[in-house]
Amino acid sequence: MKLPNKYGSVTKLKGNRRRPWMVRVTTGTVVNHETKKAWSRQTVIGYYETRKEAMQALAEYNVNPYNLDRQTVTIGELWDQIKDKVVCSDDRRKVYKRNYHNHIEFVIGHERIANVKVGRLQELFDNVDQGYSTKSNIRSVLNHIYLYALQNDIIQQNYMEYVRIGTEESHIERQLYSPEEIAALWEKKDEPHYSMTLVLLYEGMRIKELRELPKDNVDLEARTITITEAKNEQSKRIIPIHEKVLPLIEEQMKSPGISLYGFTKTQYAYFTAQIGHKPYDTRHTFASRANALGLPKLTVQRLMGHKPESVLEQAYIHLSMDELRDALDQLCY
Repeated sequence: MKLPNKYGSVTKLKGNRRRPWMVRVTTGTVVNHETKKAWSRQTVIGYYETRKEAMQALAEYNVNPYNLDRQTVTIGELWDQIKDKVVCSDDRRKVYKRNYHNHIEFVIGHERIANVKVGRLQELFDNVDQGYSTKSNIRSVLNHIYLYALQNDIIQQNYMEYVRIGTEESHIERQLYSPEEIAALWEKKDEPHYSMTLVLLYEGMRIKELRELPKDNVDLEARTITITEAKNEQSKRIIPIHEKVLPLIEEQMKSPGISLYGFTKTQYAYFTAQIGHKPYDTRHTFASRANALGLPKLTVQRLMGHKPESVLEQAYIHLSMDELRDALDQLCY
């Protein structure tokens, strides 16, 4: 497909490259005054894995051209480019934007990213008088910025890899569900709040994932749940439905509405408080029980939507739905 004049170009580079699709745009004119000849100045805006990604990047640049000078582009300019494109939930995006404004914008937002390296980044975190959760969100924002800059050859290294923010100190006491409590939940399984709690205990999902799960994402025939609205890409996944809670989900599918359960955060938190728990106690119970049964760590990470620790596990070890189902059906209380 021929692109319009001065729109830019997409070219596939030769060789075995991870990102072979190069995108270039016209950023001015070069004039040779001796020969009186002139030609367009081409600037690379990035390299991409697929032609589709490259074409999208070129289209976005033409809609909203941005600073391509790798020596002068600032952290703030990069954030403006990606803040509405980061793949995450709307709630998570609001958290990112708030943390950028509160902790990054007026500290290093105006600085050239090429000049902001490990020492400057570490200084920023050391001066944040907040807990681990806030620092973790700030780190996520900067990670998105630095990875975008790395992809577009604005920087040569992601210095965020070397920044340390300390370790999480949990101030929330988690109380695992006891076998007796779970048995009591089964006695009231026909009530939606109890049904939802049992599904959480046997599926290991995040509360938000199940509260907002559309019925269209439940495949009773294949016995799977597809999670598309999640906190990050790793959390988007397909998981099997445990054989014990399949009847509960089948019954809930008959209820009115487009969501499987559709409770608000406040409604479910109020319910768990009445039975002496916090909402996330189900997820901690699931993980603890899976560990006690000796289920493979990687399998549990895939079921729960956690990022594996090693590159080998992230990229090269693939688990089939049958393998995940066989492991999940071993879970019992």
